[in-house]
Amino acid sequence: MVASTLPGARTGAYWRELVFSRLLPATFFSVFVARYLLTLVAGAQSAKTFTDYLFVLQQVLALSYFTMLVVLYSTRLPQRGTDHRLAVVLVAFTGTFSAIGASFLPGGERREALVLPADILATIGLAYSVWGLAYLRRSFSIIPEARRLVTGGPYGFSRHPVYFGEITTAIGVNLATAGWLGALAIVYCITAEILRMRWEEGVLSRAFPDQYPAYAARVSRFFPNPFQTGSRS
Repeated sequence: MVASTLPGARTGAYWRELVFSRLLPATFFSVFVARYLLTLVAGAQSAKTFTDYLFVLQQVLALSYFTMLVVLYSTRLPQRGTDHRLAVVLVAFTGTFSAIGASFLPGGERREALVLPADILATIGLAYSVWGLAYLRRSFSIIPEARRLVTGGPYGFSRHPVYFGEITTAIGVNLATAGWLGALAIVYCITAEILRMRWEEGVLSRAFPDQYPAYAARVSRFFPNPFQTGSRS
């Protein structure tokens, strides 16, 4: 009897899922964990002003965000639905990382009057993203996928709190320094996130046909609304 037919044998699909859906993303995000850990240590040692401490808080939140991504990608639940069309995958990944690349594009200059508002905006966005991930937990994915239906916490205020936090963070991080190329990268990021929302809603509607339409009918898509009737559990 060949090994592939033995009880407990691992199939090619299992190994592809392990490598490409767990190990590689977790390893990639580990680079950001190391980066923000070093930045946090350096920033905490030299912090003296309010702006310095705000920067330290941003690094704590960013470190928490990427640490959670490493853990969540390593322990994700099995998917119940997905959209793996090539265009969807391409937009999901390039949109996610266009905001990070925006700050490295040439042509920008530091606008001092916007530094503090930008830092505050980025901090709020990071905090909201971390809160969203804390509720999404093992259902997180960059590509539109369905694992379980989350309606508690920030998901009781809007259907896509992680996207809302990421867009807010991207604008805040680049607001005081981005040039035209950086601004275009942010516009592309926002466009990609909006497309991801729509694709993800389609996947969730198919995976949870009895629950998701009712949830979507009472909870706003993007902007948090604390006065609606979504679940807070």
